[in-house]
Amino acid sequence: MNEKWHVMRTIPGKESEAVALMESKINRALWQDCRILKKQQLFRTQGRYLLSRKDMFPGYIFVRTEFPDELRDELRKARQFPQLVGSQMEELVPVEKDDLLFLEKVCGKELTHDMRLSTVQVDEAGLVRSASGALKSYVGRITRQRLRHRYVTAEVLLFNRRENVLFGIRMDGDPV
Repeated sequence: MNEKWHVMRTIPGKESEAVALMESKINRALWQDCRILKKQQLFRTQGRYLLSRKDMFPGYIFVRTEFPDELRDELRKARQFPQLVGSQMEELVPVEKDDLLFLEKVCGKELTHDMRLSTVQVDEAGLVRSASGALKSYVGRITRQRLRHRYVTAEVLLFNRRENVLFGIRMDGDPV
Protein backbone atom coordinates (compact mmCIF):
# COMPACT_ATOMS: atom_id res chain seq x y z
CA MET A 1 0.00 0.00 0.00
CA ASN A 2 1.18 3.48 -0.85
CA GLU A 3 -0.88 5.44 1.66
CA LYS A 4 0.45 8.81 2.61
CA TRP A 5 -0.66 11.60 4.92
CA HIS A 6 -2.09 14.67 3.23
CA VAL A 7 -3.26 17.93 4.72
CA MET A 8 -6.20 20.01 3.64
CA ARG A 9 -7.29 23.35 4.87
CA THR A 10 -10.86 24.04 5.83
CA ILE A 11 -12.68 26.83 7.61
CA PRO A 12 -11.20 27.34 11.11
CA GLY A 13 -13.68 26.13 13.69
CA LYS A 14 -15.27 23.68 11.21
CA GLU A 15 -12.63 20.95 11.50
CA SER A 16 -14.81 18.53 13.52
CA GLU A 17 -17.70 19.08 11.13
CA ALA A 18 -15.40 18.33 8.19
CA VAL A 19 -14.20 15.08 9.79
CA ALA A 20 -17.77 14.01 10.66
CA LEU A 21 -18.94 14.65 7.11
CA MET A 22 -15.96 12.83 5.71
CA GLU A 23 -16.75 9.81 7.88
CA SER A 24 -20.43 9.78 6.89
CA LYS A 25 -20.33 10.87 3.23
CA ILE A 26 -17.00 9.90 1.66
CA ASN A 27 -16.33 6.33 0.55
CA ARG A 28 -13.97 4.71 3.09
CA ALA A 29 -12.18 2.88 0.30
CA LEU A 30 -10.63 6.26 -0.63
CA TRP A 31 -9.09 7.06 2.76
CA GLN A 32 -7.77 5.24 5.81
CA ASP A 33 -7.58 7.87 8.58
CA CYS A 34 -8.67 11.44 9.17
CA ARG A 35 -7.29 13.48 12.07
CA ILE A 36 -7.49 16.85 13.73
CA LEU A 37 -4.16 17.15 15.52
CA LYS A 38 -4.44 18.31 19.12
CA LYS A 39 -2.05 19.63 21.75
CA GLN A 40 -2.23 19.82 25.52
CA GLN A 41 -2.04 23.21 27.16
CA LEU A 42 -2.45 24.50 30.69
CA PHE A 43 -4.63 27.46 31.49
CA ARG A 44 -4.84 29.32 34.74
CA THR A 45 -8.11 29.89 36.53
CA GLN A 46 -8.63 30.95 40.14
CA GLY A 47 -4.93 30.45 40.85
CA ARG A 48 -4.88 26.87 39.58
CA TYR A 49 -3.66 25.35 36.33
CA LEU A 50 -6.06 23.11 34.45
CA LEU A 51 -5.21 20.90 31.48
CA SER A 52 -7.01 21.60 28.20
CA ARG A 53 -6.86 20.36 24.61
CA LYS A 54 -6.60 22.70 21.67
CA ASP A 55 -6.23 22.30 17.93
CA MET A 56 -2.59 22.14 16.98
CA PHE A 57 -3.25 23.57 13.50
CA PRO A 58 -6.62 25.38 13.46
CA GLY A 59 -8.28 25.09 10.06
CA TYR A 60 -6.39 21.97 8.98
CA ILE A 61 -7.28 18.30 8.86
CA PHE A 62 -4.91 15.45 8.09
CA VAL A 63 -6.00 12.54 5.89
CA ARG A 64 -4.17 9.31 5.10
CA THR A 65 -4.99 8.07 1.61
CA GLU A 66 -3.62 6.13 -1.33
CA PHE A 67 -5.95 7.99 -3.69
CA PRO A 68 -5.59 11.77 -3.21
CA ASP A 69 -6.95 12.69 -6.65
CA GLU A 70 -10.02 10.48 -6.32
CA LEU A 71 -10.61 11.70 -2.77
CA ARG A 72 -10.37 15.32 -3.93
CA ASP A 73 -12.97 14.61 -6.63
CA GLU A 74 -15.34 13.05 -4.09
CA LEU A 75 -14.90 16.02 -1.75
CA ARG A 76 -15.85 18.36 -4.60
CA LYS A 77 -19.06 16.37 -5.16
CA ALA A 78 -20.03 16.47 -1.46
CA ARG A 79 -21.93 19.75 -1.42
CA GLN A 80 -22.39 19.66 2.37
CA PHE A 81 -18.67 19.51 2.93
CA PRO A 82 -17.20 22.73 4.40
CA GLN A 83 -15.56 24.61 1.58
CA LEU A 84 -11.83 24.17 1.47
CA VAL A 85 -9.92 27.42 1.58
CA GLY A 86 -6.44 28.63 0.78
CA SER A 87 -4.12 28.98 -2.15
CA GLN A 88 -4.49 25.33 -3.05
CA MET A 89 -8.25 25.43 -3.33
CA GLU A 90 -9.80 21.99 -2.93
CA GLU A 91 -6.40 20.28 -2.95
CA LEU A 92 -4.95 17.64 -0.72
CA VAL A 93 -1.33 18.56 -0.12
CA PRO A 94 1.06 15.70 0.69
CA VAL A 95 2.80 15.95 4.05
CA GLU A 96 6.53 15.96 3.34
CA LYS A 97 8.80 13.39 5.00
CA ASP A 98 10.52 15.90 7.35
CA ASP A 99 7.16 17.36 8.39
CA LEU A 100 5.79 13.88 9.05
CA LEU A 101 8.81 13.09 11.23
CA PHE A 102 8.02 16.14 13.40
CA LEU A 103 4.31 15.27 13.57
CA GLU A 104 5.05 11.64 14.46
CA LYS A 105 7.53 12.78 17.11
CA VAL A 106 4.96 14.95 18.87
CA CYS A 107 1.71 13.05 18.09
CA GLY A 108 2.83 9.43 17.76
CA LYS A 109 3.38 7.18 14.77
CA GLU A 110 -0.30 7.17 13.76
CA LEU A 111 -0.87 10.85 14.75
CA THR A 112 -3.38 9.71 17.37
CA HIS A 113 -1.94 11.35 20.51
CA ASP A 114 -2.12 14.93 21.67
CA MET A 115 1.18 16.80 21.65
CA ARG A 116 1.94 16.53 25.36
CA LEU A 117 3.19 19.21 27.70
CA SER A 118 6.95 19.70 27.87
CA THR A 119 8.56 20.13 31.27
CA VAL A 120 10.90 23.13 31.31
CA GLN A 121 13.66 24.38 33.57
CA VAL A 122 14.37 28.11 33.75
CA ASP A 123 17.44 30.06 34.81
CA GLU A 124 17.64 32.89 37.36
CA ALA A 125 16.53 35.41 34.73
CA GLY A 126 13.38 33.38 34.05
CA LEU A 127 14.47 32.14 30.60
CA VAL A 128 13.84 28.56 29.50
CA ARG A 129 17.22 26.79 29.41
CA SER A 130 16.21 23.15 29.01
CA ALA A 131 13.15 21.04 28.39
CA SER A 132 11.98 17.48 28.12
CA GLY A 133 9.30 16.31 25.72
CA ALA A 134 8.37 17.79 22.36
CA LEU A 135 10.11 21.12 23.06
CA LYS A 136 13.50 19.56 23.86
CA SER A 137 14.94 19.89 20.33
CA TYR A 138 13.69 23.48 19.95
CA VAL A 139 14.85 25.19 23.18
CA GLY A 140 17.42 27.20 21.20
CA ARG A 141 14.68 28.39 18.84
CA ILE A 142 12.21 29.82 21.35
CA THR A 143 10.72 33.02 19.96
CA ARG A 144 8.30 33.84 22.80
CA GLN A 145 7.72 32.54 26.26
CA ARG A 146 4.84 33.10 28.65
CA LEU A 147 5.71 31.13 31.76
CA ARG A 148 2.70 32.36 33.72
CA HIS A 149 0.42 31.20 30.89
CA ARG A 150 2.45 27.97 30.54
CA TYR A 151 3.40 28.11 26.89
CA VAL A 152 6.27 29.00 24.60
CA THR A 153 6.49 29.38 20.85
CA ALA A 154 9.47 28.06 18.97
CA GLU A 155 10.52 28.31 15.36
CA VAL A 156 10.16 24.97 13.59
CA LEU A 157 10.84 24.20 9.94
CA LEU A 158 7.45 22.87 8.95
CA PHE A 159 5.43 22.82 5.73
CA ASN A 160 8.30 24.34 3.71
CA ARG A 161 8.55 27.45 5.89
CA ARG A 162 9.49 28.55 9.38
CA GLU A 163 6.48 28.18 11.64
CA ASN A 164 6.11 29.49 15.18
CA VAL A 165 4.64 26.44 16.89
CA LEU A 166 3.03 26.84 20.31
CA PHE A 167 4.23 24.28 22.86
CA GLY A 168 2.31 23.79 26.09
CA ILE A 169 4.69 23.64 29.04
CA ARG A 170 4.72 22.70 32.67
CA MET A 171 7.24 23.56 35.35
CA ASP A 172 8.53 21.35 38.14
CA GLY A 173 6.00 21.54 40.93
CA ASP A 174 2.95 22.02 38.69
CA PRO A 175 0.20 19.63 39.84
CA VAL A 176 -0.48 18.47 36.27
